[in-house]
Amino acid sequence: MSSLWRAMSHEAGAAADVVTLRGIFHADAVIFGSRVREGHPSLRRSSAGDFLKALEPVGEAGFHECEIARDIETYDRFATVYSVVESRTDASAKTPDFTGVNSLQLYRDDDGWKIVSLYYHVGPAGLSIPGADGRSGNCLD
Repeated sequence: MSSLWRAMSHEAGAAADVVTLRGIFHADAVIFGSRVREGHPSLRRSSAGDFLKALEPVGEAGFHECEIARDIETYDRFATVYSVVESRTDASAKTPDFTGVNSLQLYRDDDGWKIVSLYYHVGPAGLSIPGADGRSGNCLD
């Protein structure tokens, strides 16, 4: 999981590490993302290919993911992960630009664990997040 968040993160004038991300996601993975925009909930779906393609361009601003809580359950070749992640444009900022929750499902094939689905949700500001436990800025490895 730490590799995912590190590969998504980048400084201003750089891009996400899409090469690493391609090795983390299953080729047939699906990504759902939801957030509240202008007071209305919005849900988007994309394939792993489309999601990763959107991460290829160099960003004008930095984007830093800090996973502050994680719960993993595994059974044979199946794993599910609940992850709380803070996002910042400035890695040194005391407070995150936003915090979201992620539900990831993984499958272990002959090349290791691959994400087969990722659902992330960024709720309205001020909403309490289960599992965050007040560890803002304390990134997991």
